[in-house]
Amino acid sequence: MAKQDSFQNYRQYYPDGHKSNHTWGGRLEKIAKILPNQIAFIQGEKKIAWKDFNLRANRMANALLELDIKKEDRVAIMGFNSIEWMESYFGVSKIGAVPVNINPRFVPEEVKYILEDSDSVAIIFEENNLEQIEKIRLELPLLKHLIIIGQKTPPGMMNYENTLARSIETKPLMNWKVTNEDFCFLFYTGGTTGYPKGTVWDGYNRVRGLDSILITATMPLIRKLPDLPDEALDGFNETYPIPVSKTLVKSNFFRRLVNRERKSDLLERISLMLLGSRLLYYLARGKTKLVIAAPLFHGTAYEVNFSMIGAMGITSIYLTQRHPFDPAELWETVERNRANMIVIVGDAFAIPMAEELYRKNYDIRSLFAIISSGVRMSPGVKKKLLQKHSGLLILDELGSTETSSAYSQISSAVDEDISQLKIKIVSKGINCTRVINPETKLDVKPGENGELVFGGFNSLGYWKDPERTADHYRVIDGKRWFYVGDEGTVDADGYFNFIGRGSSIINTGGEKVYAEEVEDILMQHPMVRDAGVTGVPDQRWGEAVTAIIKLKEDADLTPDEIIEYCRSKMAGYKRPKQVLFVQSLPRSASGKLERKALKELAAKLL
Repeated sequence: MAKQDSFQNYRQYYPDGHKSNHTWGGRLEKIAKILPNQIAFIQGEKKIAWKDFNLRANRMANALLELDIKKEDRVAIMGFNSIEWMESYFGVSKIGAVPVNINPRFVPEEVKYILEDSDSVAIIFEENNLEQIEKIRLELPLLKHLIIIGQKTPPGMMNYENTLARSIETKPLMNWKVTNEDFCFLFYTGGTTGYPKGTVWDGYNRVRGLDSILITATMPLIRKLPDLPDEALDGFNETYPIPVSKTLVKSNFFRRLVNRERKSDLLERISLMLLGSRLLYYLARGKTKLVIAAPLFHGTAYEVNFSMIGAMGITSIYLTQRHPFDPAELWETVERNRANMIVIVGDAFAIPMAEELYRKNYDIRSLFAIISSGVRMSPGVKKKLLQKHSGLLILDELGSTETSSAYSQISSAVDEDISQLKIKIVSKGINCTRVINPETKLDVKPGENGELVFGGFNSLGYWKDPERTADHYRVIDGKRWFYVGDEGTVDADGYFNFIGRGSSIINTGGEKVYAEEVEDILMQHPMVRDAGVTGVPDQRWGEAVTAIIKLKEDADLTPDEIIEYCRSKMAGYKRPKQVLFVQSLPRSASGKLERKALKELAAKLL
């Protein structure tokens, strides 16, 4: 029998929890009233204003109510970046149902796992994923409603556009209220045992938390303003709703103000009051255009996109060639729309972007910042991009799907050292951080290794996994903290120097691959005696998934045959890019793989 769970096991209570101001439906209604004719989304030649987007989200919400979908029912959304993806998300949210993200690159068994684990009663998906859904739909008794985006409408399914056309565009009326305390998102991320884990979010922590991400990610930029070239300051004023005076930001007064912890904490709190307010929506109208090249079903793009929508009502721009990534379309999109920011995931995007920028001359003077998270961008690629535009900033962000924290390191054309990812440790404030010894729970001293923990706006736990929840969400000195898994040291100036993640996670092109999952599949091959999987450094992908295999006696396999065996059993990014054959794998006396030794072995053999 499948595990059961209830949001009541996670629910938190807040002083203003009965309100709906920190729900996605509430934010959308406010934006649509203040900026009705401002362009909300662009994809190719298609544009939609906030008023019309809100009406289409209403149509989706009312259509779901007609299907008897109720508060807290889970509705999965499977697809690459699109305006329809966003309409679906906001429509589901308006009625208090819970969106569930699914990676469209998953094979049928992976899709089935998430639908089953989330207890989803409906799925909205693109016709490119029809084959995956057809293979598993009869094995999912709870999945009653299938809405397909595209031209096809197979028997037993509903067409997306036809469904919206038959529904009404007025604000949905329910017999329940959607509040800040309600279940608002079941966000699936990776899990150390293989399959993804669902992180549980209420409206307060998700919406208010994404407001706070904009602050914690922007505060390093505010502190850096005095050292930026004039071109970057011009870009800041064109992008952000509240312009700054060049004379003011280069003054000693401004430098002292933003670097004093007590004063900066006050600045953060004032900023949090402004974000999502009518005043800021009005001031920000039309100033920020954000190109989201990374996929919305992952944390990097989702968090950046939704934080800027909820906080400032920005214009979001999606590519028409969503997968594989097309750098030429990206730069053409920036040029045509005079875009200000781009969201990517490390070198998997940045390398082809730089190559294309040097191959052809594009007008990117409107571009203020490239935001990257999930995988660090290599210094050499950063320098190539910065050399093309003296006013460009590159923001390397460190965060986690389970938290509402994102910390930035900013690189500009005038910086000499852009190699080390460092974030300022802030023990107080909206989203505080500590680096602790996991055993003693005490803060590490400068130079000592420790684990980064986040306070502030965090998810409520892992769906159907109380043991993992208890392990990663812990109370220290009366406050709840999330143990991220990122390891590093703290220097004398209070900066966290990121070293790596102390687990079996392989980070390849921004995708999380868990070694155990790939190993389990490899071990099912009839000719494989033992298998270990690790990541090795790769210029483009950050890390390349590498399989180290011991074959059974007299077995004869080639690396290509192993890779082909994996093809139908896992998403493409999880498949080993390299296969190495050995006589034995490094295992401890208890039989556990020694991960560090495995990585060293792979490096030696390559």
